[in-house]
Amino acid sequence: MTKAYIVRYGEIALKGRNRIDFEEMLVRNIKLCLKAHKTAFSEVKRTFGRIIVYSNDDCGCLADVYGIVSISPAVETEIDIGRIKEEALKHYTKGTFRVSSQRMEKKLGTSLEMNKDIGAYVVDKTNAKVSLKNPDVDIGVEIVNKKAYIFNKKIEGAGGIPAGITGIVAVLVEDRNAIKAAKLMMKRGCDVVFVNKANIPAEELEKEMNGLRLKITKSVPKYAEAVVVSDTLSTFKQRDYNVPVLRPLIME
Repeated sequence: MTKAYIVRYGEIALKGRNRIDFEEMLVRNIKLCLKAHKTAFSEVKRTFGRIIVYSNDDCGCLADVYGIVSISPAVETEIDIGRIKEEALKHYTKGTFRVSSQRMEKKLGTSLEMNKDIGAYVVDKTNAKVSLKNPDVDIGVEIVNKKAYIFNKKIEGAGGIPAGITGIVAVLVEDRNAIKAAKLMMKRGCDVVFVNKANIPAEELEKEMNGLRLKITKSVPKYAEAVVVSDTLSTFKQRDYNVPVLRPLIME
């Protein structure tokens, strides 16, 4: 069986004709993250509604990549109900359980029929109890990429949209709150340049980039489309720049 990670995204799915650009940027950022964390992988594949990462290593670092809603370490197998049942049984651990199927490709009957069929098999083999509302184990089955993926864990992701897909903003680093402001802008797809007036070590800034290239300047570059500051309501002050000033922390 092939080990894989199912990567799910949210807002990207709502995009229109440029959806492919968002997906390709997310694939790029996933690869950069894995390389930055020295996580080996054989392929990052974009498919309908999902991105599949093939790796035998722990890819938990992907939870910090903007644009990802959740990830699941899974086993990939053929779309064969017998093999899916066997893998589902292996993913049952203890206590109550349920089966949650999702089909990007309409095969093997309806999702409800799959849930009942696979669930009955697990009950027959383990005598476990089914709990649809609050199970101890949620066995997931997704049919996508002309394959079946079986898993029992969902890791919450950072959400948002892929960093780098929208404009370039200059983040004015006057204190460490600026790092938080930068992360909020990256979550909205921005490519950030740090104007490091607080002399925060580059290593500290680089940790937040998750594999994306760190860019530091001494002043706001002319190509920046906005300036991001760490002002809050209690520290607000007037700023004078030729581009918009963004204050993502203003409501905190």
